[in-house]
Amino acid sequence: MSAIGSRSFPTCVIMDPDGKVIVKSDTLGAFRPTTEDRLKSSLKVVQELLSAREALKEQPDSSSAKVTLQMLEAILQLRPVPRAELEGLDAIEGVPESVRKRFDRWRAVQPVSDLLKEYVAKIRTLPREDKEARTAAFKDASAKMLALHLDGIALDDPRQGIFSDYWRLVFEGAIDARNAEVAARALSIYRRAFGSRPDLKNRIDRMATLLGALRQTLEKRGSAGDDREEPR
Repeated sequence: MSAIGSRSFPTCVIMDPDGKVIVKSDTLGAFRPTTEDRLKSSLKVVQELLSAREALKEQPDSSSAKVTLQMLEAILQLRPVPRAELEGLDAIEGVPESVRKRFDRWRAVQPVSDLLKEYVAKIRTLPREDKEARTAAFKDASAKMLALHLDGIALDDPRQGIFSDYWRLVFEGAIDARNAEVAARALSIYRRAFGSRPDLKNRIDRMATLLGALRQTLEKRGSAGDDREEPR
């Protein structure tokens, strides 16, 4: 397990003929062949990677072959790719359209992935009994996720592994910021995606209760403001 960089069981990976891991995280998150479509999608990425490697061997001086491989290695997290290395890749012509679209989708959600990794890394340093520090870390992450959402970064595919975490943090951030409109939208999306799951019923009920309480608070404040005498 440790040899392939795994921390938990079960772990699913796809290896190349040399035994090297080439898919541990697909474009939807940690690789889980839970559906036929997801397995086919992951195998398609693998084929694109193997084809890109072969193309670069045949044309080592080809810019498009080099960029195609860079994009796929970044998507599959096969090696750390500096952000500076990713800049300008879209300007190179000759990259297969399927790879380009996959890369664009991947890059669009990277700020979300980076924030979640930062949050998980922080939580791992905190003792389980230190609830105050863990709550503070959660609130900090939710505020940052709300900021990303307000900047226009949003996830719309429930199959993405980070979809649930994203909308949950956006919701919590909106509640803390007293933004009922965003909180309502986040809850609606979360409920539509996961409302049929019994294991998430309590969480969704809690979210609905928090939103209801926020709306009541805002309505009371609005009514109090309306009752005040206009200054002369």
